Amino acid sequence: MSNDEGLRLDEFLAYKAELEEKVQQFALGMKQRVAEAEEVVAELIERLPAGEAAPSADGAAKECLPWSLRASAQDWQDLAGWVDWLGRHYAPQLHLRIWPCWPQHGGVVEELAALHSAWRAAAEADADPAGAGSEMAYWHQMWLWPTVERIRQNYMFRECETGHSPDRPGRATDAEALEARIAAAAEERRRRENARYAFFAEVPQGSTPDRPDGLWRNEGDAWEYFSLLDWSWHPAGDLPVPHQTLRPLPTDDALALAADRARWVTYWAHYADALAHHAGQPPTTVCRRRRSPERVYDEAYGPDGAWEPTTAVHDFFDPRPSDPPHLVEIAAAEAERLLHELCGAKGATDL
Repeated sequence: MSNDEGLRLDEFLAYKAELEEKVQQFALGMKQRVAEAEEVVAELIERLPAGEAAPSADGAAKECLPWSLRASAQDWQDLAGWVDWLGRHYAPQLHLRIWPCWPQHGGVVEELAALHSAWRAAAEADADPAGAGSEMAYWHQMWLWPTVERIRQNYMFRECETGHSPDRPGRATDAEALEARIAAAAEERRRRENARYAFFAEVPQGSTPDRPDGLWRNEGDAWEYFSLLDWSWHPAGDLPVPHQTLRPLPTDDALALAADRARWVTYWAHYADALAHHAGQPPTTVCRRRRSPERVYDEAYGPDGAWEPTTAVHDFFDPRPSDPPHLVEIAAAEAERLLHELCGAKGATDL
């Protein structure tokens, strides 16, 4: 080996040793940082209130109340004592002081309660010998003065220097605008949820796409039908899909048909028999039919003021019974009027 080759080898080995040392130092540093991060996360989890650390067992949403409605009388006294101490201890400039009427200003109360809670957490952490000792500094920088300045700038409270000036609450939310926004959001969610489906109208002979016998949709090989019994979509399962009579349907048209429940119901005025009808006698009640893909469902409006299962529709169309009732098809509006006249019912045709 020449002298030059030996020199290059020595340089390479030195570089390799230096690189290995740096890699080891980097790995050690990362290990320390991970350990520190784990400690911080564990501490934050310990500070979480029990209600925030774990959801309720039944998954039900808990009622969330502001501090002012959760606080006990002692909580109020503790907060007042702390606010008074804050004013004495820090003695801020006049334009940053908290006026004595602060309990009468809802927003100011919530701000001060949050500031007090943050102070307690910082003070407890700062008192821990194992802590970093920066919690109180962080509280002063990030919470104390920003909160005090926000209170004085954003609330009517700044007008209370010489005496209490009541809050002038903001105007209530426009109910119509809110309702319209909720409806628009629901419509958009529905559109997004249904974008993955292809929709079909069941149009056998005698039906039309705008008045089909049923609604179907599929995502690949998975078929679902729209039930006219509970007005929701269900997997077809063992129910045969009527491929021969299905016609493609735009999504918006399918959703509009599904939303128009009255379109799917047929009503009849019910007479004791054909003679009663021809004699001009009034009907006894109203029957209706929903021809849902899973089954045909017939009902009659009963004496108890509710719809009840009936065989009257089947008996009328089946020639075998010797004394079938007589039915006359009527519109939903006429059914509503008739039930109000016969039974005093209102909204009986609502679905």
